[in-house]
Amino acid sequence: LEKVSSTPSIEILSGLGLESLVGERSFQPDAEGSLHSQLDGRVIAASPEMLGSLRQVLEAERPGSWAAVVKSAGSSWGRKFAASLDARLTTISKPILSELPLEACLVFLEHHFGRNGLGRLKLDLARAAEHGLVIATLDNSIFAALMKGQPGFADPLAAGILQGFFEHISGQGLGCGEIECAAQGAARCTFVITAPERLEAVADLVGVETAAVIITRMCT
Repeated sequence: LEKVSSTPSIEILSGLGLESLVGERSFQPDAEGSLHSQLDGRVIAASPEMLGSLRQVLEAERPGSWAAVVKSAGSSWGRKFAASLDARLTTISKPILSELPLEACLVFLEHHFGRNGLGRLKLDLARAAEHGLVIATLDNSIFAALMKGQPGFADPLAAGILQGFFEHISGQGLGCGEIECAAQGAARCTFVITAPERLEAVADLVGVETAAVIITRMCT
């Protein structure tokens, strides 16, 4: 997390001969009509209504369980996605993610979010070298739309994916926290990827202060 970059773009992958990897379809139907992800898992589409009902059931059974369960699933997703990219890169005789420029890794992740309908992800490394923070913003989040007007932040799945992916490419234990949420009236969902203890230090500000204030506090 200590490399500095400008805004990631598809040209980065083109320069490395990797642009074909972001043009692939996320889901591949088999002869029997089932969809399969690039991670070789069968995919079953879930409507917003189904997701909302599942959340209500989990919260009714054990308050707070939705965020924990979904973030854990997201973390597994992020790690598996990164591992699948490593396998595909090896197959075409290219360096694995940890050996590529970090900017290229971010392009893969941004495209993955968009292709899977999670929203428009943008990653910012401007504070990575000096402050050890990677900032992510997510526009048009499906979960923020689903949970608008309900209590709590909406995107533990996205936080988990970010955490799992960055842990894989960095080889370090990291944390990812959503610090501002569109479901609670913010312009977009904002996340910070950094050491877990640094997120714990600003936990009392989340939901009280804006993302800009929290990030400034983490940089001082």
